[in-house]
Amino acid sequence: MRLILATSLWARLTGLLIKSRCANGEVLLLAPCRSIHSFGMRGLLDLAFLDAEARVLLSKRNLPPARTCSHPSAVAVIERRSNPQCPWPAVGETLQLQASTITPEQKGDTA
Repeated sequence: MRLILATSLWARLTGLLIKSRCANGEVLLLAPCRSIHSFGMRGLLDLAFLDAEARVLLSKRNLPPARTCSHPSAVAVIERRSNPQCPWPAVGETLQLQASTITPEQKGDTA
């Protein structure tokens, strides 16, 4: 799966609210991050909270809109639009991550 890195304040705040972001099945990595919200989302989210070694601390599937979710020990979160047909990491798994960066030009995307 393709990973999109969101490290700027803008990219982390808007996450998957921007429709064109992760529209082709990519996964968004929010870092640093230990808490997310799904306010403004129109669909379900799959989430995995990671520690500094990319070990999954908490894995949630199908988080509905208008919710929050957090893990106090997380340093990053991966999220995607929910996809029941695709596998998702489980608690205890360690991920190997490679990322593309969301560039400043992409800030103009609209929700």
